[in-house]
Order: sequence, then structure tokens, then C-alpha cells
Amino acid sequence: MADSTLQFDAIRDAIAAFARGDFLIVLDSPLRENEGDLIISAAHLTPSKASFLIHHSSGYLCAALPSRLADALDLPPMVPASANQDKNRTAYTVTVDAAEGVTTGISATDRALTCRLLGDKSSSAATFRRPGHVVPLRAVEGGVRARQGHTEAAVEFSRLAGLEPAVGIIAEVVETPTDVEGKGGEMTGEHMMRGPALVQFGRKYGILVVTIEDLKKYVEEKEGKL
Repeated sequence: MADSTLQFDAIRDAIAAFARGDFLIVLDSPLRENEGDLIISAAHLTPSKASFLIHHSSGYLCAALPSRLADALDLPPMVPASANQDKNRTAYTVTVDAAEGVTTGISATDRALTCRLLGDKSSSAATFRRPGHVVPLRAVEGGVRARQGHTEAAVEFSRLAGLEPAVGIIAEVVETPTDVEGKGGEMTGEHMMRGPALVQFGRKYGILVVTIEDLKKYVEEKEGKL
């Protein structure tokens, strides 16, 4: 259940913002990861936006995409489904970089290019080299109505925003690091950001904050339950 004491934004407003290329902060259930992800469409991830995303997150950028697109791009699961030990059964695929136009693949500029190509309908399997520095994730069929994960939320927002292919880039928001004076480079900010801090972060940067629970309700109201 979402925290009723927090003020979240309307899903329709979030869809419009996502279509413009804005970030969203999307919270999942306290019964699940109880974390918030910054999410943006792959097509809109510029180097400067990638830099913002990396700076305020774990730095581990994932590209959520429909399974059928993963198949078309030859992105098999990182491990067989039967061997997936992730507690939420996140469907990681082999990692990728753009095959051309990048150096090491790890910079904000390089990863932004790789992500944009994942969201480009003209891309093919040959567009990417394996392994790389961007982690594609396979969303389940049925979206957030079938699985209430950030992977499905990113694909759902992309779909609802009319973006094709429906690919969203996600990364977990972390506490803002702060220097600890006189501690030889030590910093605070070791944990994931949650609850009120995520809402405050969103207000600071002008980013709408929504929940997967509200997104699921919106889709069910518009398109029915599975």
C-alpha cells in the first residue's frame, strides 16, 4: 500500500511529462523493494540527463523493454528463468553497449547513446555489442497489471505516452551524498532514498512523483483488469 500521508502526482500528468522527455520518480510498494526509481524514456536520454541520472542514483542504468523487443534484439536472459535467484524475479538480459559511436561504453555520453538506440525502432541486434554497460530488463506481458515492478512501470509509461518502441530507462534513487569533513573522503548517503525524501527530492528538481499502485489503478480503469 502507498503511504496515504504522502502527496503524489496524477498519473495522467505523469504520462504527459514522460512524453515530453521529463523524468518521473516512481515508488513501489513498502511490501516489495520500498524504493523509488528515476524513470525516463530511452528516446529522451541525452548525455546531460544521463549524467543527472547517474549522479542521483546507484549508477546502475537498466533499460526496461517488452520481451518481444528483447527477442528481436537478441537479448537473451542473463541466466535461465529457473536459475534466477533475484527475490523479485527481475528478468535481466545480457548487457550491451552501442556497437559504434562509443569508447569504453561507461560514460554518460556512451550510455545515453546505447539507451537511445534501444529505444530506436530502426535498431537491430547488430546495433549492439555484448557484454556492455547498460542492463536491459524484460517486462512481463500485461505490464503493471501482471507484475508491479519498476520494469513494467517504465514500459507502461512509455506505451501510454505513445512511444514506440516502449523502452524506459530506470535507476534507483539513493540518498544525496554529503562530505564528512576531516574523514579522508568519507561521505554520508549510503542508503536508498525512500518515502518522504523521494517526494522532497522530486519537488526540489521539478520531477513528478507517482506510485506503481496508482499506475495500475489508472490502467485498469482505462483498459480493464486482466
